[in-house]
Amino acid sequence: MTCPNCDAPVEHRELEGVYGPAIEIDACFACHVLWFDRRESIHLTPRGTLDLFQALHEHRDDPRHAIGNDMTCPRCGTRLTLRKDIGKGGRFSYYACPSGHGRLTPFSEFLKEKQFVRQLNPLERERLKAEVKTVQCSGCGAPVNVSEGFSCGHCGSPLSVLDADAVEKTLNELVTADAERGGDPKAKEMYARAIASMEATRTRPDDYFEKFTTPRRRSEGLFDAGDLLSFSIGLFFGR
Repeated sequence: MTCPNCDAPVEHRELEGVYGPAIEIDACFACHVLWFDRRESIHLTPRGTLDLFQALHEHRDDPRHAIGNDMTCPRCGTRLTLRKDIGKGGRFSYYACPSGHGRLTPFSEFLKEKQFVRQLNPLERERLKAEVKTVQCSGCGAPVNVSEGFSCGHCGSPLSVLDADAVEKTLNELVTADAERGGDPKAKEMYARAIASMEATRTRPDDYFEKFTTPRRRSEGLFDAGDLLSFSIGLFFGR
């Protein structure tokens, strides 16, 4: 299978599923998109979702391709159509095969579906306007001029970051579940570090947001190319 957006081979992954069997997905990390056959995304366990966090973090420095408007289904060749849905965490979007073969979901939209992201608070918006010219849309990869607004002009997605409360809740659930069945000590240690990182992000958000806007990062060429969501996932892994 190749990516419907860039035609490069996708990476096949198996993730933990709710009902036992592994959930098979195809990911293009250059485009930050996931292909799900039918409704597989709703069957992922919290651990499966966190494994996707890890995968995106591992590919954080890959070249990023913006999402185009003329993508076709990798199964039947039919043009994918943009669909919008609403869940407990708010609105999210994806590109669906009209014949029902599956859907292409930007990683940021998948996190919205799983209620793992939040929009920027007023303080964060003011810092961006004062210190940053443009950031990269987490959904489609297009540049977003923050002086003109905090939503992508190409796909309409609002700028977002990880919701520390939601991630911390999921991590605590995983720690509890692992403790009940013995658990992997390495996994427990990783969860403990991630929980500490999320707690610090929640209680001192300005300290972490400053890392995105410091002159040092601008001197590294990140002044006009940062993806806030990928950056906040990097904080989750202690980068």
